[in-house]
Amino acid sequence: MHRNSRVLALLAWVFFCLLQAAAPLLSHAASRTVWVGIFPLAGFHRMENGHAVGYTVDYLEQVSRYANWRVEYVHFDNWQEAADALEKEHIDLMGGALFTPERGKRFLYSPYANGTTYTALIAPKGTPFAYEDFNNFADLRIGIAAGTPWHKNFASYARQHGFTPPPLLPFRDLTALRQALAEQKLDAVLTTVTALRDDEVILAKFNPLPFFFIGNRSNHALMDELEQAMAQLKLEQPDLESRLAHTHMWRSYQTPLTKAERDFVAESPLLRVGFPPNRKPMSWFDPATGEARGILPDILRLIGRTSGLRFTFVPMNLGDANLDEYFVRDKIDLCVGALFDPCAKGNPVYTLSAPLLRSGLNLYGKNFFEIPPATSLAVALPQNWLGGRAYMETYYPSTRLQFFDSTEDCLNAVVENKADLLLQNTLEVDYLLTRPRFKDISALQGCSGIEEARVGINATVPPILLSLINKQIMEVDEKSKSQIISENISAVAGPLSLKDMAYEHRTLLAVTGELLLFPLAFVAYVLYLRRKNKSLAQKSERRLTNITNNINGGVISLAANERLDIRNANSGFWYLLDYGDNPPEKPSLADFMLPAEAEHLYQRLEQQRQENATISMELNLRRKDGLWLPALLRCTWACDAHDAAQPCLDCVVVDITEQKRMNEQLEQEKERYRIILEQSQDIIFDVDTEKGQYTCSPNFFSKFGREGTPLFAPDGRPRNDQVVHPDDLPALAEMRRRVRSRERTVFGVMRIPTAQGRYIWCRVQTTRISKNDAPLRIVGKIVDIDEEVRRRAELERLSQRDSLTDLYNKTAFRERVMQSLPATVLDGKTYALLFLDLDNFKALNDSLGHIVGDTALAEAADALKRIFRNADAVGRFGGDEFCVFAMGITRNAIAARAESVLQALSMHFEQDGKAVDITASIGIYVFDGSETTYEDALQKADNAQYRAKQLGKNRYVFHDDPLTHEELAAAQQRGDELDGFGF
Repeated sequence: MHRNSRVLALLAWVFFCLLQAAAPLLSHAASRTVWVGIFPLAGFHRMENGHAVGYTVDYLEQVSRYANWRVEYVHFDNWQEAADALEKEHIDLMGGALFTPERGKRFLYSPYANGTTYTALIAPKGTPFAYEDFNNFADLRIGIAAGTPWHKNFASYARQHGFTPPPLLPFRDLTALRQALAEQKLDAVLTTVTALRDDEVILAKFNPLPFFFIGNRSNHALMDELEQAMAQLKLEQPDLESRLAHTHMWRSYQTPLTKAERDFVAESPLLRVGFPPNRKPMSWFDPATGEARGILPDILRLIGRTSGLRFTFVPMNLGDANLDEYFVRDKIDLCVGALFDPCAKGNPVYTLSAPLLRSGLNLYGKNFFEIPPATSLAVALPQNWLGGRAYMETYYPSTRLQFFDSTEDCLNAVVENKADLLLQNTLEVDYLLTRPRFKDISALQGCSGIEEARVGINATVPPILLSLINKQIMEVDEKSKSQIISENISAVAGPLSLKDMAYEHRTLLAVTGELLLFPLAFVAYVLYLRRKNKSLAQKSERRLTNITNNINGGVISLAANERLDIRNANSGFWYLLDYGDNPPEKPSLADFMLPAEAEHLYQRLEQQRQENATISMELNLRRKDGLWLPALLRCTWACDAHDAAQPCLDCVVVDITEQKRMNEQLEQEKERYRIILEQSQDIIFDVDTEKGQYTCSPNFFSKFGREGTPLFAPDGRPRNDQVVHPDDLPALAEMRRRVRSRERTVFGVMRIPTAQGRYIWCRVQTTRISKNDAPLRIVGKIVDIDEEVRRRAELERLSQRDSLTDLYNKTAFRERVMQSLPATVLDGKTYALLFLDLDNFKALNDSLGHIVGDTALAEAADALKRIFRNADAVGRFGGDEFCVFAMGITRNAIAARAESVLQALSMHFEQDGKAVDITASIGIYVFDGSETTYEDALQKADNAQYRAKQLGKNRYVFHDDPLTHEELAAAQQRGDELDGFGF
C-alpha cells in the first residue's frame, strides 16, 4: 500500500513538471504570428547584425504584450517592395507609413498614430545658411522628390513666416536629391526630418506629420486587435512614443541655433555658474583639481560644447547667503540644481529653464517605518540643496527640518535616531545605501515624487539665453545623459571606509571578542550559580517551614511497617493532637488510630507501593485527651536519604472537623429544600450551565403529566422543543435575551404544553444568581395562572358581545371597523357596510310574544354568520337592527351576499293559529376612500336602508343608487330635499 502511494506521488510530480514545462509552449502556440515588413528607413526600422531594430520594432514589442502576438520581421530593399508584398498578403503589417489618399485606397490604416515626424528643409553641413534664416530662403535652390506632398506644407510655412518660397526642383527620389546636393546643384532638399543624416543639418522644421501602421484591406481582424492594443498602450504608457523617439530619432528633435542665437553665442562672455559643492553625485567641488564635478556640471559642459557657450563654475555656500542673494549681488549668472516647485509662484530674481535632469524623489527611513498620523517628524536635509527647504514647507508643512552638511550626514542622522526621515533624490542616496551601515534604510512606500533639477538664469541676462539653453537641453540625448550619470556615480562610489569595513565585519569582531571573554565569563558564572543555589536552598527551606506551619494540621514521615512508625513530625502535627512541645517517645501512627483503620491504611499502602501513587484517606486520630479528631491523610512514597533500602512515606495530616460540620449542614439544607419544593404549589427550577444540570420540583410532573423541559440546554443554548406554545416563542426569546443581557430578575407570561397536548397559561420568573463574568446560573418558578387568564379572556369577550346572538355589540363593532379604516380600493375590491332591519318584527313580538321574537333574532344572527366570512364583522345594534362590515369585496359580490341575506331572513313563524312573515330591508354603503369617519359611512348605509323600507321592504339598496320615479314624485309632494337621503 505504501509503495503504491509513493509511485502515485512520483507520477503526480512528473506530470506537474511536464505541465510547467509545457505552459510556455501552450501559451506561445495560442498567440498569433504577425509578419511585419521592414525596409531601410532611418530611425524607424533597419536590419542590424541580422536582427530588426528601430522605433517600429520597439513599439511592436510593447503592442505584442497586449495583443498576444508573436512578431516576425521580413526585410525589403525599399518601400515599394514592402508595399507590394503587403498588398499581395505576403506580410501582415508595415510601420512608419504617412497617410496619402492613394495609400488610403490601397491599405487599411491603424486608427491611432504611433508617432510623429516633421517636414524639414535639410542641407549639407557647412552650408552658409542658418536655421530659419527667412531673409535668405528665397535664394535657395530646393529639390523635392516627385510625387511627395511636401510642397504644400512648405508653401503654408512660407506664408506663415512671411517669405516668398523659391520654385521647387523635382527629382526622381531621395537618392537623386542627395546626388544633386553632392554635385552642388541644390542648396537643400525638402523631405521629412527622419531622412536627416549625420552629415546634414536642418534649416527648417515644420508641419508635424503622424505616421501609422498599415495592413491589407482584407485583414480587418488583425487591425482590430492592433487598435485595442494601441488604445491600451496609450492609456498605460502615454510617454512611450516620446521615449522611443528620443532614443531612435533624437536628431529629429534637435533644433539648430538661429542666426540671432549664433550671434549671441559669439558675443557672450564667460558665464558664471553657481553650484552646490557638496551634493555628490549631482554636483561637488573636487579639491584635487579645483574644478566642479558632478552630473549637472557635466551636462552643462556638454551643452557648452554643442552650443559654443562658455561656463565657469562657482561653488555656493547657502549657509552664508541664499540663492536670491547670489544673483542680486551679481556673484553668478546661472545656477544648476535648482528644484522646480509647481506650487511656487515665479521668482523676480531669476527664471528657471526646462528640466536639465529628472530623478526620483523619496522619503527615506528605517525599514518598515510607517508615518504615524498627526505626528511632527524630524526630516534631515542637506544644507546646500537648492529649494529643498521650500519643497518640504509646501508638501510636508508639519515636519521639523534639520540641516546637515551632506546626504551621507543625513543618513547617519537617521541611523542614529537624530532624525526620523531623509528627503533626497535617488541618485544621491542609492549609491550610499550599498554601504553596510545604511542597509536598514529604505524608501518609504507612497512617499515619492520627481525632482526636476533646472538651470536658474539671472533675470538681468538677455532673454535669448533662456530659449537657447532650453533648446540645447532638449537636444541632449538620453544616451549621453545616461553615460554622464553612470560616470559620476562610479566616481563617488569609492571603496569602503574603515568604519564601513568594521560595520560589515562586526559579526566576526563580535565573535572574536566573545571567544576571548568566554573563559572569564564562564568562571564568573559558575561562582554566581554556586552562590545563587546556596541562597535559593536556604530560602526554600525557610519557605517550606513557613508553609507547613500554616497548615491546619501537620507533616510527618512514616516508616513502611505495620505500625507506621513516625520518624519525623513537625510541631503542627503534635499541636493537632494536643501534645504541644512534648511528644511521646517512639511514637507510631497506629497508636493514634482505630485498629481497623490502621490495618486498612497499611493494606492500601502496600497495594499501591509499586505504582508509587499518592494515597488519600479519611481517618480518626485520638487526641491526648482521648477525643477522636476527623483528619485527612495524604501520603507519597519516598526513599530515606540514609537508607535507600527502606522506603518511607511523606504525609500531610489535615484537620477536617470544620469540613465535616459543613457537609452535615449542607445535607440538612438539601433535605429542607426538597421538602419545601414538594409542599409548594409553584414549580421551582434551577439551571446551571457550568455543570450542565437542570433540576425541577416534582410537582411539574403532576401539573403537566411529563418531565420538565429546561429553558436552556446544558450547554447554555436555548431550547424550543416542547417548551411553550408556538405563538409564545417571541415572548420566550425576549426572556432569554434579557437573561443574556444580565438582567437579574425577568418575568414572562406564556402557555406551557401538557403531555395530553393542552396548554396551560403560566407566569414564569427567572432570577440570575451567577456573577457577570461567570457561567450562567439561574433559578426560577412557574406559577399556574391558567384559570385567571381564561376568566379574564371570557370577561373581555362578553364585554364585546351581544348576550342573545353572540354578535359584536354596537361599541365593539365600531372599534372593529375603525381598525380597518381608512379604506383603500385595490383591483376593484374595497370595504362595504350593510345596515339591515327585520321587517314586521314588532308585529311578531306583539302577536307571538318575545320568546318567538328572540328566536327570530337568533336565527337571523346564525344566518348572517353563515353568509359572511370570519374576517368580516357582524354586529347587533339593538332590537331588530344588524350591521355587517365586509372587507376586500367587489360591488357585485356584495350584491350577491345581500341576495343571500334576503333569502335567509325570509322567515315564517306560526303559533296558536297566528302567523307572521319576517323579511329584511338592507342598506349598503360601499367605501370609496372619501368618507371621513365611521359615523359618516354608517349614516349613508342607514339612509339606504330607509330607502329600502320606503320602496316596499324585503330588498337591498346601495347608497348611490339613483332615485326611482316614485321616490322623486314623493319627494316633490313632501318638498323634501334630496340631500336628506345622503346625496
